[in-house]
Amino acid sequence: MGRKTDRKKARAAEARAEEKRKALGWTIQRLNVLEIIILFFALILALVGGILVAWILAASFSFPFRTTWAIASLLLFIVPGGSVYLRELHRARKSQKPGTFTEPKDPNG
Repeated sequence: MGRKTDRKKARAAEARAEEKRKALGWTIQRLNVLEIIILFFALILALVGGILVAWILAASFSFPFRTTWAIASLLLFIVPGGSVYLRELHRARKSQKPGTFTEPKDPNG
């Protein structure tokens, strides 16, 4: 009788774990969509900022509008994104303390 209850508990635990896996998968999917939306709005803001910079520089220094717009938009998108990427890379390296990296060992020693 003890084995039957153990099996029931194991099945119930597996069912709960499967529900949690499904919920986690759904959440990850939603976060991916949110990330794409945020990147899209960052791109739009970079383009609008590039227009403003190009408009000011074209009026003040007679720079070509389209070229200035393209360069300014790229800089306004790449520089902040690159700085965030480098900061996260630095944070990941900093959190990995020396000696914490372990390689899988051969079972035969």
